[in-house]
Amino acid sequence: MRFFFDNNLSVDLVRGMRAFGEKVDHLQDHFPEDAPDVEWLEYIGTNEFFLVTRDHNIRKNPAEKAALREFGVGVFFLGGKSRNRCELIQQLVRNWPRIKEHSSKTRKPFAFRIPPTGTKFEPIPLG
Repeated sequence: MRFFFDNNLSVDLVRGMRAFGEKVDHLQDHFPEDAPDVEWLEYIGTNEFFLVTRDHNIRKNPAEKAALREFGVGVFFLGGKSRNRCELIQQLVRNWPRIKEHSSKTRKPFAFRIPPTGTKFEPIPLG
């Protein structure tokens, strides 16, 4: 399983996860920082990445939502506004085992919202 983090999450977070042996890439590993979302959504779907992001606009933008479906992307939206770095790291680490479990057991395309506290994932319809 490979995971792709977009610009809404730090490159340093991805580096830290790699240091612990996780198979994670950041958008900037493959694309310019300002690459259109639809472009890299196609890439991650084609290359079987799972997306981790804080960008909830992806699920609201018709073209980006269509790309999630068309390219079979599994996406995890980190919930919570105004989270500091420490809170984001805690949220991700607390839920990482469940992210991996959902990735292995859920047919793509799919979307889940990961709560800022707790561990219950909320399914988000992509239809």
